[in-house]
Amino acid sequence: MTATLTPGSVISPAPAPAPAPTGVLWAPVAEGLWAGTRAGEFLGTVEFVDGAFETADARGMRVGRSHSLAAAQQLVDTPATELTPVLTWQDDRRSLAAGWLSLAALAVAAIAIALQLPS
Repeated sequence: MTATLTPGSVISPAPAPAPAPTGVLWAPVAEGLWAGTRAGEFLGTVEFVDGAFETADARGMRVGRSHSLAAAQQLVDTPATELTPVLTWQDDRRSLAAGWLSLAALAVAAIAIALQLPS
């Protein structure tokens, strides 16, 4: 980013980072890089790379990627909740087994039809 200075113009300092509603303070570290802290504890970073915002936690482990700065910051400052699996074996094993059996039956039928076609 560039600025044009004219005689008599005043350069105003960058505004101080404002704390997020969760108590997280996001500070710009460099062009396209922000660091988040809560009560003096480092939480992680958000970096603008290749058109998206990449997030990393306090250990430098990649958290995710987002298309907005606010969403990327939320990935870092929201405490991780216990992950629930998308498909649990105990709850959905009947429907999963039925799907695999249907796929197998379809494959057998396709092979039987292909064998009966004239060469």
